Amino acid sequence: MDNRKIPFSALTDSLSEELMRRGSEEAYREGFSRIELRTDQADPILWLKAQPWKEKIFFESRGRGEPVVAAVGNILELNGIDRAGEEELLTLPEELIRSGMKMFGGISFFKENPNSEEWRSFGASRFVLPRFEYIIKDKKGYFIINYRNYEAGTGNIKKLLSEINSLKPIPKPEEGNSGKVCFRRYSPDIEGWGKMISTYLDRIKRGDVEKMVGARRLELDHDGKVDPFKILSELKMSGDYTANFLFTFNGDDFFLGATPERLFMREGDLLSAESIAGTSPRGKDKEQDDIIGKDLLRSKKNTLEHDIVTEDIVKKIDPLCEMAAISERVLLKLSGLQHLYRKISGKVKKKKTDWTLIDVLAPTPAVSGKPLKKSFDILKKEEPFDRGWYSGIVGFAGKDISDYYVAIRSMLLRKDKIFIYSGAGIVPGSDPEKEWEEIDLKIKKYKKILKYEN
Repeated sequence: MDNRKIPFSALTDSLSEELMRRGSEEAYREGFSRIELRTDQADPILWLKAQPWKEKIFFESRGRGEPVVAAVGNILELNGIDRAGEEELLTLPEELIRSGMKMFGGISFFKENPNSEEWRSFGASRFVLPRFEYIIKDKKGYFIINYRNYEAGTGNIKKLLSEINSLKPIPKPEEGNSGKVCFRRYSPDIEGWGKMISTYLDRIKRGDVEKMVGARRLELDHDGKVDPFKILSELKMSGDYTANFLFTFNGDDFFLGATPERLFMREGDLLSAESIAGTSPRGKDKEQDDIIGKDLLRSKKNTLEHDIVTEDIVKKIDPLCEMAAISERVLLKLSGLQHLYRKISGKVKKKKTDWTLIDVLAPTPAVSGKPLKKSFDILKKEEPFDRGWYSGIVGFAGKDISDYYVAIRSMLLRKDKIFIYSGAGIVPGSDPEKEWEEIDLKIKKYKKILKYEN
């Protein structure tokens, strides 16, 4: 990496010069290369919005100081749930490993092609190696171009240089609102919700399943002026302990959200997963907040729900890891909610691909139910909408580190419609009306951003 700091205004010239310098050396080698330049620190969301590519990705892992990645374009794509393809993806080609590249994407909840038209551009699974990445790390800016080596050859380099020259500068922030929205429908509506949750409780009582998860979709119409990048920016500015993401592969359909739930992170052979379940609101002051938190920790219903999720993850991780450790149950406090939380970590016994780990761990009972197959069968029959990537997986695959999250607290924005998703765990003692109130609480942040009121 060139450690000189290149101003944003000079990036295109510097990238072109470096590419021309390297081109003759790399053009006849197989594989991939990347050029990384230090540059100004600016707003990556504003940069992302300005670029003329259909494929756009934003990803920020949960935690303070994590790199923020805004990316456009696509030079390598792997999609579908073809096991051979996924093994190639999540072990990563050797050329990508050497250059430190990462692929970003997601997997649908059912790990199969969604049935509905609104999810068609996302598919069952889609991971891409972007053309350009703008990264903020440790309060420094970095700009990256990824390319196949043959693209730097004499006959191909003009196209690559043209793409570099099409990069747009970072615009000034726009003032004003983010469009107008109006209510269309709940799916299921409140009556249908009551019937669905009663069905789940009946199946639990009969012993068919131990736990279910009820999900709901709020559908809104909008005037075509709702800005997904502004929504993302406001989610990010809320300061919650969440992973923030946005994916669009056609420039029209945007899946974005702020999820608190990590599926797992792999650093070398060290694996850490999380169990999150149970929900209560935050208090108006510290005293009330502490009382609500203590009640949540003592709640029979919520601790049962959390134990089911934790035990399932531990059971799945145990054969894969040695020295598995489970933290004490604590509270995960977000801006408007608090949850029960435990961390499960271990050292992977043998080299496992990310896909093997995903296949074993996802989805957890926190978003599906237990046992998985029976809960899947029930969900497919009872839920009146297609989850698509909601409650599926989003993240990135790399050699030294991979990080994947459960895609909850999320929404799908289309040209004239918005779908906002939320869900609640159903165990003995669950009350349909209280669960409806809980899932309303979980999307309160989106309603505020969109200036939507019931």
